[in-house]
Amino acid sequence: MLKVFILCFLLTQILLAAGYIPKNIKEEKVLESYREHQLVLGLKTSDFDNTIIDNQSLNTIIEDLFKNYLGLNVQIVKGNWNELLAMYNRKEIDILGSVTQSEERKENSVFSLPLYDDSIYLATSNTEKYDLKDLKNLNEKDIYVTKNSIYTGYLKKFLRGNDIKVNIVEVEDSFLEQDKIFLTSKYNIRGWENIIKIGYLPDISIGLQKRLNDLAAIVNNALLEKYQGDITKYLEKQSNVIYKNKFLESLTLEEREYLNNLSQVTIALEPNNTLSYYSKDLKRFVGVIPFFIEKFSKRTGINFKIINDRNNNWNNIYNDFLKKKIRVVPLPENKEWNDDIIFTEPIYKPTLYKVSSFFSHNTKIGVVRGSIEESFVQEYYLKNDILFFKSYDELEKALNSYIINAAFLFDINKMDTSKFKVDEFMEIPISLGLYKSDEILKKIINKGIKNGLSLKKLEEEADIMKKQEAFNEYQHFQLTNKILYLLLAISTIFVMISIYKILLNHKMTKELKKDLITTLPNRIEFLNFINEKKDMKGFAVVVDINNFKELNDKYGQSSGDDILRIVADKLKRIFKNQNIFRVSGDEFYIFSEDEFLIERLERLKKEMHSLKLSYQVDLSIGFYKNNNKDLETAFKYGYMAMEDVKKKNNFYYIEATEDLIKKKEREYSIKSLLRNKNLKGLYGVYQPKFSIKSKEIIGAEALARWSDEKLGFISPGEFIPIAEEINLIHLIDYKIASDAINFVKNLKENGYINDNFKMSFNLSMKSLERDDVVSVIKNLLKENGISGDYMEIEITESIFSTNLKTTLEKINELKKINISFSMDDFTAGHSTVSLLPLIPLDIIKFDKGILDAIGTKGDLVASNIYMALVGLIKDLNLKIVSEGIETKLQLEFLEKANVDIGQGYIFSKPIEDLEFIKKLTKKNTGS
Repeated sequence: MLKVFILCFLLTQILLAAGYIPKNIKEEKVLESYREHQLVLGLKTSDFDNTIIDNQSLNTIIEDLFKNYLGLNVQIVKGNWNELLAMYNRKEIDILGSVTQSEERKENSVFSLPLYDDSIYLATSNTEKYDLKDLKNLNEKDIYVTKNSIYTGYLKKFLRGNDIKVNIVEVEDSFLEQDKIFLTSKYNIRGWENIIKIGYLPDISIGLQKRLNDLAAIVNNALLEKYQGDITKYLEKQSNVIYKNKFLESLTLEEREYLNNLSQVTIALEPNNTLSYYSKDLKRFVGVIPFFIEKFSKRTGINFKIINDRNNNWNNIYNDFLKKKIRVVPLPENKEWNDDIIFTEPIYKPTLYKVSSFFSHNTKIGVVRGSIEESFVQEYYLKNDILFFKSYDELEKALNSYIINAAFLFDINKMDTSKFKVDEFMEIPISLGLYKSDEILKKIINKGIKNGLSLKKLEEEADIMKKQEAFNEYQHFQLTNKILYLLLAISTIFVMISIYKILLNHKMTKELKKDLITTLPNRIEFLNFINEKKDMKGFAVVVDINNFKELNDKYGQSSGDDILRIVADKLKRIFKNQNIFRVSGDEFYIFSEDEFLIERLERLKKEMHSLKLSYQVDLSIGFYKNNNKDLETAFKYGYMAMEDVKKKNNFYYIEATEDLIKKKEREYSIKSLLRNKNLKGLYGVYQPKFSIKSKEIIGAEALARWSDEKLGFISPGEFIPIAEEINLIHLIDYKIASDAINFVKNLKENGYINDNFKMSFNLSMKSLERDDVVSVIKNLLKENGISGDYMEIEITESIFSTNLKTTLEKINELKKINISFSMDDFTAGHSTVSLLPLIPLDIIKFDKGILDAIGTKGDLVASNIYMALVGLIKDLNLKIVSEGIETKLQLEFLEKANVDIGQGYIFSKPIEDLEFIKKLTKKNTGS
């Protein structure tokens, strides 16, 4: 009997415990071992971490996690960031309450799951002295940063990327320098206007000394079960307080008085729409508009009351509004509405979709009667062509049975869009409609709308809120049942209830780790997996959906979600019993211990190609066979292989071999050099241009070469495509332009060239599209004291794919200072020939492709084509440069063809400046 009593007592304690329940024996032992010793927890003293709202701060939440939830013996140490970091590095602190993740810190730390995301900004409260809206205003200014902050590295990259020079001043806490320009987190300057975003930071997490690795997994579970939700709620409350204060400060005395006397404001919502819908389970309205109203109320103090009528349709709502039964209603601004309605600023811009059948050819258009969509459809289609339906379900049935050809609706998430063509018809701004007599209320609401509330972010937050709400319901269920459990006297029932509680707890935790669209484990679960199973052997597989963004943009978000589900379902079946994760928008990670990987990939390829969709869905797959790497590295290599597949045609999957890894690591190094503007190894070489008749050097083309201390020689075939890919080709173009102009200055000052000499350099279309291209070239000429008469800019046929109007404006601006323009790599494309007169060119450079056929079996055809092109270009009064001349036979042909200028290895390869001067002074004509 005593044993039964003890068992009942212990089980009762477990059930009543508000703390963490270990998931297995290992976790229980880990917690027991740490409870025997004291751990030191470091918490920052900043206002952001210590501001109390509803008896909570970030610090108290973190403290509660370790002390009360995990039941650890924790000593709290508080200090500024530098003090805590120094103590942590000396191992006097075991845990940092919040720290930004970084590769460097991973060497001696393990990080929890993210607490929150963050961005960094430059900001100032001194709006009279500093204007941060223009980046140029930062030049030569003092920027205050916190000592030893990871933020500083991001600032330096930002400054380098924008060619800005500042004086960085390190202080103990940059936030104390608010009247100057200081570097800080987004959370410190919410509501500020005089700011510049520097970039996104890695996740903010709890940092633990590496020896606490086994505790980190338990901390992650605690975050998922309770504390991530608590932190999200706290940050929202903190944000509401800040924005409410800012909102109230923006009001006039009249508006403040009006707001103080304002009673409840009624608003009605549509119960079956993508903007708002009535949840039977939650018994309230949910969706973007209800979330907006809820948060807007908290940020402004305006007390909105949602009229909770789940049976209302749009016509009823609008009629009640006109009868003044409702004071506010969400409306698209439309000329059809009553003249007595006034509108606030738009609060949301949803997309109206046209969903068309691939098979029906009638002209009938379907729409739900009494919906917002109806008013817009009537503007674009004849009434005789519109069919009305009572519900969206009826509308979809009509579309499926070909009664109508197309339907208009906002919400396409519930439709099987693989059967239909989905077009984004138009964006429709939704505002709040009010009576004309509510002009002051409209002004007040407009000030609130401008108060930093993002509807798009609310869309993203909706899923998190639903998950947290589900978990809260579970906690309520727990509390209710705890009381009942105490009334039970039979020990076996206690055991069953205890097990059920643990299983239910596990189920809720598991649910929070799922991706909503595919039901696969999400990124959080993936990070846990690679941390817990870091030494597993097998295949790390990375799957990417090709052109997913384009498919999503073209066919709509619903189609994009369908693609994700299709791919996920294929992966689940083909990689059954393997570890599959959806880690980001269009990427899936798989860890497979099965040796038959290739067979599975071939099956996946076959099944994807057999899909009967209106668009082709292809995958790029990279994999790495892991034998001795940690899983994080293995997936990194798999990702490298996936990237390589995307650049190849007719490939589906590639293994990350040693050679591929070396190639990709070299590519990453080149990207790093470019992003850091480390171009000291980049230099110009010069290929002479000769008069075909006199064989004298009359010019040169400047070409880019790169030699790096670590990477050695980097060929243009390597670095130019990479620079174009990451949109930094202008760095190379401008550097070679600078070298070329400086070299011309040297040649001119030493009397090596006459006034007819032309030095050409290349400008890619991405460089030519830049706003600064004209000023950069002009400044280079001015700094070197060189006239534009000596310079020639080579462009390619890709100019026709740019915004030709603005591009031509820049070309004409440069031609005003006598710079010549040439078309490089010119071919026999008739469309290009017909477009030549559109561009003010001086020279055409013939591609070597046709010239290579001279002296071969295709000589006659090639000769005729070449002669015809020469005649055509001469008729346009343009000079001709023939590239790639390698044989005497080609040279003789060009003389007969009356080509002006030659360039090629028969004369000279590209050479460095000193060798070029030697060739120039000897007037070497080649051989």
